[in-house]
Amino acid sequence: MGKYASWSDFERNVPTAYTEGATPDAYRKGMNGIAPSGMKVKEGRVTHYGDGVEGKGDVMVSGYKRSMFE
Repeated sequence: MGKYASWSDFERNVPTAYTEGATPDAYRKGMNGIAPSGMKVKEGRVTHYGDGVEGKGDVMVSGYKRSMFE
C-alpha cells in the first residue's frame, strides 16, 4: 500500500489498476518467463485466467481489508 496516500485512495485506484494490469497477455508473458526451457503456457490457462479476473478488483480490495485489518 506504500504508493497510496490513504485507504480511500487505495480503495478507489486499486480495482482500476488491477483490471488494467491483470490481463491475459500479462499472465502469458509472466508464465512464459518462468517456464522450463522449450515449454510455454497453455492457451487454455491464459483464457481461463482472463475469465477469472473480470470484476475481481473490488473483491481483491475487500479481501485485503479483511485479512490485514480488524
